[in-house]
Amino acid sequence: MKKRLERSNGLEASMGFDIIQLDDGGIILELPVSPSHLNINGTLHGGVYASLLDCVIGGNIGKLAGDPLVTVNLNISYFAAAVEGEIIVATAKILHQGYKIASGEGEIRNSEGKLLAKGSGTFKILRSK
Repeated sequence: MKKRLERSNGLEASMGFDIIQLDDGGIILELPVSPSHLNINGTLHGGVYASLLDCVIGGNIGKLAGDPLVTVNLNISYFAAAVEGEIIVATAKILHQGYKIASGEGEIRNSEGKLLAKGSGTFKILRSK
């Protein structure tokens, strides 16, 4: 099951992220790399990796928290480049969730399982109380 990811700001949808898993096991996102995602070197732009990691880590935390959240910090390590035509997959896990602060880590791999990027993030949960 693939579903186009749509949010109120439209960034995720405009970048072409697809949800390939959305259940109790978490959220997994997929992106077919297109020409609009490439940098001047012809490889996937680092900002696309960052956005994908931010969305998958934050999405997993937000799904569990049940409240909106904002990114406080995002750290990324880049290991290999993706090119046009590749399909990349982002997964994440929650490391810690408090009442107002949560942290998680995520990774992006290509369809052969090669690690392309890894990131960790801290998010503030916007509790209504």
